[in-house]
Amino acid sequence: MVDPAFASLAVLLLMVIFGAAALAKLRDLAVFRGVVEQYDLLPHALVTPFAYALPVVELAAALGLVLPATRAPAAIVLILLLLAFAAAMAINLMRGRSDIDCGCFIGVQRQRISWTLVLRNLVLAGFGLTLLADGTGRALTALDWLTIAAAAASLLLLYEAIGRLFGLAPAAARRAG
Repeated sequence: MVDPAFASLAVLLLMVIFGAAALAKLRDLAVFRGVVEQYDLLPHALVTPFAYALPVVELAAALGLVLPATRAPAAIVLILLLLAFAAAMAINLMRGRSDIDCGCFIGVQRQRISWTLVLRNLVLAGFGLTLLADGTGRALTALDWLTIAAAAASLLLLYEAIGRLFGLAPAAARRAG
């Protein structure tokens, strides 16, 4: 059983991250297409359709978290995306290709792929999994909502800090650490 405060935190966190990521990609689809191509995982003919469809799917899934009736399917989509992103990064890291932009927030910040970002995506997938579990059914109080807001702000700041510390670090420093 998952406490509804934790589930609400997961909803808020995933909505903000995926909503912001989708909007950033939609603002510069040509650059995002280039990032998709750099991963070198899709046949050339699928790069453009994938690059144009992915941000729409991300945004739809983020918005799908709002309503309880669409929350579980939206969470499943986001979990699958996060696992696919982690796998794509891991494949390229094992190929020795760490200077690829992760493609998360095109035009907002460049984040080089790293094992830390793979782990970050797996942790976010874990947050998504909590949305598939049964809740306790207890009503949220004003203190719960204050706690959710504070926890979401803290986790989003941590998410940003991890991205900056590990995704933006020079390649030589990341290899040494």
